[in-house]
Amino acid sequence: MIRSAEERMTWVCTVEAPAARLRLADATSSHAMIDGGWWPTSRDPVVELCSLVTALTAQRGAVIERIMLKPAAWDRHPCRIGVGGATVRVGWFTTLGATLVILTGPGNLRIDLAVIAPKTTEAVATATMLAASRPANTTRAADILPTPPSPRSPRPARHGDDVAEWETEGGHLQTDRQPAAPART
Repeated sequence: MIRSAEERMTWVCTVEAPAARLRLADATSSHAMIDGGWWPTSRDPVVELCSLVTALTAQRGAVIERIMLKPAAWDRHPCRIGVGGATVRVGWFTTLGATLVILTGPGNLRIDLAVIAPKTTEAVATATMLAASRPANTTRAADILPTPPSPRSPRPARHGDDVAEWETEGGHLQTDRQPAAPART
């Protein structure tokens, strides 16, 4: 497999990354579905992931080695980022929800965070981060805050779309049919 130069390079944040808007559960729980909430300021993964890894290292002493994200939720897709002299590998998975980021490290370290869209209002984002950081949280990230439509997602369904779809698939409405004549005996 031939890899492009962009895939082989390690991206480094050259601007001062903003402080991560992050809220973590006080204690990890084996029953919790997610470990907290994260509200990035933009869709730039280099800046935002550097900020996130730096905050997790400061708050938890965590060594982050890998990050898993959904590509449609971000503007570009680096495979590696440099944070504090270390290289963090970034995996892009279309099967992941846009509202979830998974960070892993040595010794079975795994941190699952609900991701709040950057343009979310402060009140909604704060409430979502509080809900995501409850220690006994059994709610999935996707259920805490509905996924906003990404620029690449199809338009939301409207009333009557099911009829249009049915018609284009070969079906037809009952009102279009002529009633069958009664059988003569």
